[in-house]
Amino acid sequence: MRKQTTYLICGLLLLLAACETIDCTLYNTVGLKARFYSQGAAVSITDTLTISACGTDSVLLNRAVSASDVTLPMSFWQAADTFLLRVEGDGYVLADTLCVQKTNTPHFESPDCPSTMFHQITAVSCSRTFIDSVVIVQPSVNFSQFENIQIHLRSGD
Repeated sequence: MRKQTTYLICGLLLLLAACETIDCTLYNTVGLKARFYSQGAAVSITDTLTISACGTDSVLLNRAVSASDVTLPMSFWQAADTFLLRVEGDGYVLADTLCVQKTNTPHFESPDCPSTMFHQITAVSCSRTFIDSVVIVQPSVNFSQFENIQIHLRSGD
């Protein structure tokens, strides 16, 4: 009798444990991944780079040195996000804006996991102070850690 009770309790514990298993994605951060390029090769910005969200007082990246790539959060409901990129060096300050137009799609996995917002990049534009061009590599911004855009810097910057 005792052996049957033990099996019954173990079976119930396994059943309860199976119902409580949270199967959320480990990398559940959604962010726009951008890498810097110059003359076709990936580079690091050796000067100080600060990135903020335009229209807010939010600093997204504060005084990074030797930044080769950045991951930026995106708004949930706006159709476009505009970022201000500011590079400071010895005796100069350069600033560019980067505008990312997108569609937003709510993403839901399970009641145990937080809901998130996925994005589809439709267009990217920039002012051209130190940025030469921007190329969309992977338009889907989701849980993947893939590069979404390439920011090509002007030669000599």
